[in-house]
Amino acid sequence: MSERPFGEPVFVGGSARSGTHAIGRLLNSDPRYHMIDVEARFHCGTGGLTDVLNGTTGLDVYCERVLGEWWRRGLRQHRGLHVIIERDELEAAIERLRSGFADDPWGSARRFVRDVLDPTAERAGKPAWVDLSGSNIRQAPTLKKLFPRARFIHMVRDGRAVTAAILRKRDMTDDLEQAFGHWVMRVRRSEAALRQMPDGAVLTIFLDDLTAHDRDRQFQRLVDYLELDDPKPMRDYFDATISSERAHVGAWRERMAPADARWVDRRYRRLVRRLRREGIDWVPEPGGR
Repeated sequence: MSERPFGEPVFVGGSARSGTHAIGRLLNSDPRYHMIDVEARFHCGTGGLTDVLNGTTGLDVYCERVLGEWWRRGLRQHRGLHVIIERDELEAAIERLRSGFADDPWGSARRFVRDVLDPTAERAGKPAWVDLSGSNIRQAPTLKKLFPRARFIHMVRDGRAVTAAILRKRDMTDDLEQAFGHWVMRVRRSEAALRQMPDGAVLTIFLDDLTAHDRDRQFQRLVDYLELDDPKPMRDYFDATISSERAHVGAWRERMAPADARWVDRRYRRLVRRLRREGIDWVPEPGGR
């Protein structure tokens, strides 16, 4: 690819089932942003490009993963990089990464991400892309160094609602403790990363506020953060599509067995109190439900 100016990316992340796809589709309604059709993962997942840059994964092992587990994944192998790039193009991009990495690891890594993802936005006629990989926030400090002008959106949801949604997702888990534990793990990892980010570098949005409780203010926060000149296309989509009903706001209790709901409610309330004592103030309060 030519080294031409290209729009700066937006990395959206958070726990599974926390509204990352909802915010991605919202941004996609703006003429500036194209939502990548799959969670790319190759740049931020465990053993991904950020781990190579941080020295915890070798380049050879990483390249094998890109052509293996990140090429095709999912229950029917219908997700993965094959959705957005041809195999020969990906292999050529990997060779460029290999050839330049020793002399310029950060520059080569940046070119590799752009080789893979920039054409998706270009084909859509848009200058920038939005990626929804869940580990984007966990790896935000490294991604910020890789793309200094990138934007980061941290989607947050009530842990009880996350647990209920995970239990209903066919390719995740039907184990209650594991589902709740996923949310707890993501909270801890996200907080560790957020503490390393400059003030104002990450926009944290509570899904329930965006969809139901504080719609106008949260939408304006998003517009201000992205510095949109004309928010009308996104506002039109927001008014027509983003709703509390679609987000199942407040419905977590009805989406799991009564005994499971009591179990997760008790643990969530205890955990939120503990997190508050630790200074983690972005986790939603349990409220009255």
